[in-house]
Amino acid sequence: MPLLTIPQGTPIMLGVPARSLEEALLQSIGTMLLSVDGVVEAHLPECFAMGIMAQPAQVLVVVVNSASSSEEVVDEILLGLSALALEDLELDVLPINPEHSLLASVQATNCRLM
Repeated sequence: MPLLTIPQGTPIMLGVPARSLEEALLQSIGTMLLSVDGVVEAHLPECFAMGIMAQPAQVLVVVVNSASSSEEVVDEILLGLSALALEDLELDVLPINPEHSLLASVQATNCRLM
C-alpha cells in the first residue's frame, strides 16, 4: 500500500468506482481509520492522476488534521492497512489537509468512508 504523491498542478480525474470494494472490507478500513488520531475524514474514490498513475484506481484519500503530523498519521494508516491482510488489494493512500484544493472534488464523489 504505497503512499501516493501527486505534484501540485497535476491533472486529476475523480469519480465513483465502477466496482466498489466489498462492504465488509470498507467497514474494516473505516473502523481502522477511526482509531487513528489526526484523521478528520476518509474517502475511496476512483482516481487517475495523469502522468503519475498508469491507470485509474481506487485511492484512499485521507484528510489529516492540520495540527497533526501527516507522516506519523500516514505511517499509522499504512500499518493498520497491513494488519487487515489486504494482500489482494493494491490501495494507494493520498493524505491531504482540510484546506487542500482537491478536497471539495473528493467529497463530491460521495465515496466517504468516515
